[in-house]
Amino acid sequence: MLFSKAVVEQLDLIVSVVLFTTVKMVFSVSGVIVVFLLSVSEVISQCPPSSGIYLRWDGHCYPNGSYFWDSSVNAVTEAISCVLPGTSLTTGQWVRVADPDDPVDCDSNSGSDPFRCTNVTSPAATLNLYLAQGLAADQEGWYKCCLPTYCSNPNTNIIIANIFRFSEIESFTVADLPSDMTAYPQKYKLNCTKIGHDRYGISMSIGSTALASYTNCDDQNSNCPGTVLVSSTNTVRYTFNITWDGMTVSSGSSSQSTTGDQIYQCVVQVAGQPTRTRDVIVKVPATAPSSLTEVNKTATTITVSWTALDSSDADGYVVNVTSDTDTVQTVQVEGSSNNTITLNGLRGGTTYSITVRAYQQLLGPASAISVFTHCQQEGIYLAYNGNCYPNGSYVWDSSVNAVTKAISCVLPGTSLTTGQWVRVADPDDPVDCDNTNNDPFRCTSVTSPDATLNLYLAQGLPVAQEGWYKCCLPTDCSDPNTKIIFANIFRFAQIESFTVGNLSSDMTMYPQEFKLNCTKIGVYLYGISMSIDYSTTLAGYTSCDDRYSTCPGIKLVSSTYIVRYTVNITWDGMTVSSGSSSQSTTGDQMYQCVVQVAGQPTRTRDVIVKVPATAPSSLTEVNKTATTITVSWTALDSSDADGYVVNVTSDTDTVQTVQVEGSSNNTITLNGLNIETTYNITVRAYQQLLGPASSTISVQTLSTVINSINWTLVSSITQLNNTQYCIDCLTTTDINPSNDVYWLVNGVMKSNSMYTSIDVLAYNNTLLVYPDPLGVSVNVTCIVMIGGVNYSQSVILHAPSGPPNNVRRFILNATSIKVNWTNSSETNGYVIEYTTGGVTRNVISTSENEIVLTDLTPMSTYTISVYSYIDLPSVNSTVTVLRFDGELLSLRECNRYLL
Repeated sequence: MLFSKAVVEQLDLIVSVVLFTTVKMVFSVSGVIVVFLLSVSEVISQCPPSSGIYLRWDGHCYPNGSYFWDSSVNAVTEAISCVLPGTSLTTGQWVRVADPDDPVDCDSNSGSDPFRCTNVTSPAATLNLYLAQGLAADQEGWYKCCLPTYCSNPNTNIIIANIFRFSEIESFTVADLPSDMTAYPQKYKLNCTKIGHDRYGISMSIGSTALASYTNCDDQNSNCPGTVLVSSTNTVRYTFNITWDGMTVSSGSSSQSTTGDQIYQCVVQVAGQPTRTRDVIVKVPATAPSSLTEVNKTATTITVSWTALDSSDADGYVVNVTSDTDTVQTVQVEGSSNNTITLNGLRGGTTYSITVRAYQQLLGPASAISVFTHCQQEGIYLAYNGNCYPNGSYVWDSSVNAVTKAISCVLPGTSLTTGQWVRVADPDDPVDCDNTNNDPFRCTSVTSPDATLNLYLAQGLPVAQEGWYKCCLPTDCSDPNTKIIFANIFRFAQIESFTVGNLSSDMTMYPQEFKLNCTKIGVYLYGISMSIDYSTTLAGYTSCDDRYSTCPGIKLVSSTYIVRYTVNITWDGMTVSSGSSSQSTTGDQMYQCVVQVAGQPTRTRDVIVKVPATAPSSLTEVNKTATTITVSWTALDSSDADGYVVNVTSDTDTVQTVQVEGSSNNTITLNGLNIETTYNITVRAYQQLLGPASSTISVQTLSTVINSINWTLVSSITQLNNTQYCIDCLTTTDINPSNDVYWLVNGVMKSNSMYTSIDVLAYNNTLLVYPDPLGVSVNVTCIVMIGGVNYSQSVILHAPSGPPNNVRRFILNATSIKVNWTNSSETNGYVIEYTTGGVTRNVISTSENEIVLTDLTPMSTYTISVYSYIDLPSVNSTVTVLRFDGELLSLRECNRYLL
């Protein structure tokens, strides 16, 4: 599509006044970039719209910049309607944009003007345009409609449409561009929409690289992967998925390296017809932000800045933080002028790779720096090769022999004044960094914001100069307020550490097992061994070569050949053993690690495992019950013991092992033991390991849990049904009486609610019972549960099998009666109850077989009941009813009558 500069200027005017705009398009016209605000043949959802000029075709409304295939507007019934609601047509017109001075002559129907028009004057000014014959090649292109007046009127309303032959690219757009620039790689879509002829080829490319291409497409058979939008006009959309990784654009198997803005082309070709081409530009920064710099850092934050790009080159930035290969965080910074960020939540003593990219629609190229966070928030520390090192670290001279390999001494948040490195063996002669034989070091420094002294060797380290060095910051070592840290700078090899590992805090496990860890640093050819008391070798390896891992050490750091050797140790209280090697020992155990490099001084380190040398003395039984034993012993001094372990066995079985913490705690009660069982008890002191055992004592627990059960008559037997009995069950104090004691009364379970402590050895558990019903013996069982075993004792309160026999009564006088009965061998006594008028007059007891009732009331009826009892009253009584009636009879007559 070729336009002159004048045409372009005219198009600019048209674009400035159009009313319906949807998608921003950029394409080239005669080498000039022209920007159109175009539709994608989307119909207007509100048809007709409430206001403004619009296009209408086939019953649908279309926005400014729509495309119309000449074959679809070749009849009056297929005309394109240009409509301006609410106005009356005066001198409106259609004008070909390429020839603005020659409006469409709707009456000529010539080859140079093949259109016909119809119009509607009001109520909505309308100009309908259609083809009365074929559209010539030089007549296709952009047309503008002006309503309600000529296009020359500056107040007229204008809308444009493209009327084309064969085929056109209706739109070429970018979709799904990410707003979140932190996702990477970035993915989006290109949509190229073809309209018109049903047979064609279509391709999409960037530069000279075709990203997708389809030939011999036939919309009638849908043999190409487009999506049909409008079948009547063969409007088909092709979508291409694009991936951008910051350097390369790719789609499927095709890719193209690129920098800066990405210019894509969509090309549609109909055989024998002009090629249709549309471009779309995706804005991408061409350069990376420059001068990416560390501004500040702590143990957990890094602040960086960079030179901001111009607003025309960036909409913002994306900062990416990685550690090793892991992405730690990615942050989007909006705004081209925002060029500083603080990255939070980082780890101390870690090297982070930080990149920053500018972005527009996509991300541009990256700039990068590495930043090592402080090892700690405050206080002096050592750093080397991107790692933190504590006070007392070892440094191989071969690893610090260049300025890029310096060991750094850092004090965060301070400014360097007169800090220095000093050899500990010669504190009056600080390192002067002049690279002499007596002082072979060089130094660099950082004054602020973090005082830093970097130390490295410019030549070999003489034997006399190896050893301990101290760094003082921010002032000289002579300043009592300066901060100091130590490092050992050595030749060939050293023992970095020799430690004891896996010592158990649970001293009840026996035998005891732990590890010795000896870590070698330095030259890769050496021998190493570990021994106890400089006599018995527990492990030894010669001719080790770390390059080939010929010895069974674990390589911790390859660059400095840091290798850890581990020996497993077993201690049974008398003998140290490792593999086939063993050594008897008492008291503290001293181990040695030795590293030997041929022709060099032997390196030796010792480690001591604290073990009590003597056993606790005077192990003694203090007290015991049926289920407990209390013992004591003579406590050791706190320097000789951290606590004790008491072991209890029965026969050959270990019953329990108890750890007693604290050297002064020398008494323990052993619970949960069995009744009348003999136990063997020993005690050992412990520090890091257990010491020797004391002499064994044997103690037998008591034979009973329930000492006794008894009953007591609490109230008088004359209370009959209400007579109260107290059952006392004496038990050991090894129990919880509220939970472990219960009762059975004639088979009915009762809880234990009353108990008192008699002394440290016994509880008195109490139960109150009543004769209910009379004449039934009461069997009371006291039950104690210990360790899942029930112990019990019982007591029976006996009742007679029946009442007294042959009960007789004699009137002695007007107020006295004698009652007697046959004596019983199974009774302990009798209870006589007599009432008159339903009211109890009295209840008395006797051990004899007769009784005289006195102070009776004449002219009254008495009911007399006689009960026998052993512990409880009999089940029933013999009842005699006697009435004093009329004159007092003679005793002889009365008694004869009664008998």
